[in-house]
Amino acid sequence: SLLSPSQKKANHIQSEQKRRANIRRGYDALCETVPALREACQAEDEQLFADGKPRNRRRGKGKAKIDDGEKVDGRAGPRSENVVLSKSIDYLHELLSEREALMQRHQAARSALPADHPLLHPPPDAPLPLWERKWTGGEQDDEDDEDD
Repeated sequence: SLLSPSQKKANHIQSEQKRRANIRRGYDALCETVPALREACQAEDEQLFADGKPRNRRRGKGKAKIDDGEKVDGRAGPRSENVVLSKSIDYLHELLSEREALMQRHQAARSALPADHPLLHPPPDAPLPLWERKWTGGEQDDEDDEDD
C-alpha cells in the first residue's frame, strides 16, 4: 500500500474532522436562518457571556462538568440536534402554509379579473411567473431578473 498505517489514521481523522465541521456549519446556518433558533441561540449566547463564559464547542469524548456539578454533553439547549431539526421543520411548515395562503390570494385576485384581461392570457413566449419557476438554490443568475 502507498500509505503507512499512521498516515491512513491521520487521513481518517482529518476526514472525520472535516465532516464534523461541515455538519457544524450546517447547524450554524440553520441557527442563523430559522427565526426561533436565531432568537434562542442569541439568548443563550447572551446568557453565557453574562456569566463570563464565552461559548465554545468542546472537542473530544465524554461529558464535561460545569461548576455546579451538572453534566452537559455539549449539545444541550437550542443547538441540540433535536431542537434544531424540530424548529427547522416547524419553520418550513410555517413557510409552506404562508405560501399556500399567498397562492389562494393570488388565485382569488385572478378570478376577480375580467375574462379578457391580458394577465389571464400571457403571450406564449413570456417567461413563467417567478412563483411557478423551479427553485435552483438561489445560486443561478436569471437573465430576466430585471423583469421581477
